[in-house]
Amino acid sequence: MTHWSRLSETGSLNGMRLMVAIRRRLGAWPFRIALFPVLVWYFLLRGSARRASFDYLKRLDPTLSGLRLWARSFAHFMQFGEAVMDKVSAWSGEIPLTSLVGTGPEDLRQAALRREGGVILVAHHGNLDVINAIGERNDIDLCALVHTRHAEKFNQLLEQATGRKPPQVIEVSDITPATAMVLGDRVNRGGFVVIAADRVSIPPTADTVPADTSTADTHEGGVISVTTTADISLKPRVHHCDFLGESAPFPEGPFMLAALLRCNVYTLGCVRERGGAHPRFRVDFAPFDDSRDIKRSARQAWIHQAIQRHAKHLEARVKRHPLQWFNFFDFWHQVPSNESASDSTDSTPSTDNNA
Repeated sequence: MTHWSRLSETGSLNGMRLMVAIRRRLGAWPFRIALFPVLVWYFLLRGSARRASFDYLKRLDPTLSGLRLWARSFAHFMQFGEAVMDKVSAWSGEIPLTSLVGTGPEDLRQAALRREGGVILVAHHGNLDVINAIGERNDIDLCALVHTRHAEKFNQLLEQATGRKPPQVIEVSDITPATAMVLGDRVNRGGFVVIAADRVSIPPTADTVPADTSTADTHEGGVISVTTTADISLKPRVHHCDFLGESAPFPEGPFMLAALLRCNVYTLGCVRERGGAHPRFRVDFAPFDDSRDIKRSARQAWIHQAIQRHAKHLEARVKRHPLQWFNFFDFWHQVPSNESASDSTDSTPSTDNNA
């Protein structure tokens, strides 16, 4: 099974530039007209993505089949196309703050003013780049931990189209104890570390595994407790939770990071509620937990229960906005193929099915 991080980008950079130009110069409807054949091609030729969409949609509505299923899935792909252009619009400064509804933007701003930084858990649902743009406009210190190496074309496009540098990001596979300590300083100053908590982390390879480095475990002095690099990035540990009716692996890494940083933990979501030329986005930002008082002996138990709560929270959001789920791969069987990957729930039946 191909890990999601090894799925390649589709489409040429010139083609992406053309679509962006149509959207920016001609408007929303000409863009949709141009987007339609592009997504038809992608929908028909990318069987793995289409099958993943089918599987996901049938979990939400088991009665879907035949033409209804194909039509629903194509609408799913169209939402993805719209979301890509929303990312470009967000970083171009073309989405006014008046198009954002909900208390999320103000709650985030207030947390930043109170210097209550922390880890923000997100997922590949909706459009979080809108939030990044809000952070930039309000001078909120946001840094995202992402895997960017499978999306180099789009990142290049984003920079060229907007004339701005890409958002502050740290490549997930590059996290070291030193990086974690920098993140800890950032959070202590009131900044936020944004990390997706739905995709299983990248399995290490011989080329990506850095030397194992130890560091002090002296959090009381303001230093983050990290024993080795393996604690955060080199062991793609997962915990299985019930998600849309079946056990699915969720990464422990984001929750491990939150526990190590000992800080506020938040959830954040942004979904498109209205389309057309003037889209409207609902932003939700809410406290999730506080990891400051978690003892080391209780850390693993906290991580597991936090993942369970996160999965349940995400499931509720997905059911409200089903077509904005952008994990076009076999989400329920995404455990890395690398044999060093470990599953903290060895008794979970589905683990044996993961390649």
